[in-house]
Amino acid sequence: MSLEYIRENGGAIIYLQQEGRGIGLANKVAAYALQDIGLDTVDANTHLGFPEDARQYGVVPSLLADMGIDSIRLMTNNPRKVERLTALGINVSGTIPMVVPEANPYNRKYLETKKERMRHTNFGSMLSTSPSSILSSDYSHVDFMLDKARNSVAENFINEGEEMAAAAVASALMDDSEQSGVIANEDGYCFGRESVEKAIAAVARGELIVVVDDESRENEGDFIMAAEKCTPEKMAEFIRYSSGVICIGMEGKRMDELKLPAMVTNNEDPKGTAFSVSVDATKEHGEPGITTGISARDRSITSVMLAKAESTEADFHRPGHIFPLRAKENGVLTRDGHTEAAVDFSRLAGCSPAGLLCEIVSEEYPTEMARLPELKQFCKRRGYVLTSIADLQQYRRDTGL
Repeated sequence: MSLEYIRENGGAIIYLQQEGRGIGLANKVAAYALQDIGLDTVDANTHLGFPEDARQYGVVPSLLADMGIDSIRLMTNNPRKVERLTALGINVSGTIPMVVPEANPYNRKYLETKKERMRHTNFGSMLSTSPSSILSSDYSHVDFMLDKARNSVAENFINEGEEMAAAAVASALMDDSEQSGVIANEDGYCFGRESVEKAIAAVARGELIVVVDDESRENEGDFIMAAEKCTPEKMAEFIRYSSGVICIGMEGKRMDELKLPAMVTNNEDPKGTAFSVSVDATKEHGEPGITTGISARDRSITSVMLAKAESTEADFHRPGHIFPLRAKENGVLTRDGHTEAAVDFSRLAGCSPAGLLCEIVSEEYPTEMARLPELKQFCKRRGYVLTSIADLQQYRRDTGL
């Protein structure tokens, strides 16, 4: 419809590679599988761990400027696009409706969701005069398909047809979707001993892992990695998905050697997190040297320097942009904090006992921290190993390490 309008009336197309409302083609296929059993387009996205609309428009103002375009009329029914573009300083003088003459039984539910849950406009009386949807209004078809999949999975190996799709979706939805936080099982583990072993191996390879604390504590997930293996690229990865306040858990005796005193004499942190004064590596370190200290490159250099056994207090100036945290002796067996987990994982991975850590921010609710249900999907999507402090505690008890 848009191309026909442009052919007849003139206009321009700006193509942004953001298929599936920004979640990508592969993930959109999974979302379609959910829609096939009756979830609407919004719930399909959120079940997969995505926001309902993940598209970004930050590049549009510069593209319009390069094209010499001062204002636009947007071909859309979506007020959110208008709001986001206007917030970027684009003069949106109006919209051009793009509405099919009539819905059919197969797309009616999709269009209803666009109108009722995503605030799409311009539909007029089109939906009221269109045929009914083939999907039940009370969503009973979802339970039917999931029950069908569960029973079939238990009885047979499904390799074709509608049941296969339903079984795959059911398996995804049954993946502890009700687990709101970390609670240890009778054996002391939450995700299992293997999750700790995989996490240790990942840290030894220089990868980031995600470690969740107890549901009754902070109920947050932190990135953790061995400080000695931090590269500018890994630091950028840390910063992109986290609060950006990068800390490094360290053993107390090493902090004393580096003359890193407590940030305050009276620590009022609710969890007793032992912040020291912040530091940057001095300007002669790295190639071509430290600049302001805040860049991913500079912070990675500081992190590596803090992990080096041969570093001295003269290698750092204070204050800076990396925050050392004093870990308790005997790690998570003394205190169930991310500080101690960062030190333990680095040590168990055969690295210097200094581990970087930072809290992960929710992608769905960017003003909040990510909780376990979202973190599980986040790790699946991006390939991070997920484990918990409870698992690490039990692993250390079992192994004596």
